[in-house]
Amino acid sequence: MDDAAILDPGQCQIETWGGQRLVHLGPACRVGPVELGLNLERERTTDGRTVRAGPQIKWAFALTDTLSAGVLASATWQRNSAERTSLRFTDSSLVIPVTWQFDEQWRAHFNLGRDFHRAQPSTSHSGAAIEWAALPALSLVAERFREGGRNAWRAGLRWTATPALNVDLSHARDLRHDGPRGWTLGLTWAFAR
Repeated sequence: MDDAAILDPGQCQIETWGGQRLVHLGPACRVGPVELGLNLERERTTDGRTVRAGPQIKWAFALTDTLSAGVLASATWQRNSAERTSLRFTDSSLVIPVTWQFDEQWRAHFNLGRDFHRAQPSTSHSGAAIEWAALPALSLVAERFREGGRNAWRAGLRWTATPALNVDLSHARDLRHDGPRGWTLGLTWAFAR
């Protein structure tokens, strides 16, 4: 779930997370009024390995002291080891994130968007999350989202180990009876460029 916030001016970050079959690496930097990033993923499937890569741009702004909104656009190129082809364009996404800080310890995030697939009809991309800062260095999050034509939920916690390093642990599950589920461990490191 995306929030309606971007990095501070002059700041960059490296975000990485992974689960049973998927590993993600996402470096990003604030450039002027936007955040520019790159998404890199590697997924193991029964058919082999799939590699995905693509740029991302995000812009966010405050509507009031407690409400912010933004726009996030991304594109993806993919290569599947079973097909033995080069990277090819597969899809793009446009998401509008909204964040509402309705209490000092509570925030709500809402996403509404669309995924535009090269070889399939486009699908909705939406969700809602609630985040609670239980302690200064520990927050809990629960979210329900729709992505890739499927509904799922995720719950987890974020530990702020240092002002520059966050550690995330979460569990997600597809809402279908036999849908996939799994744990994800993530790290985010922010630094000045």
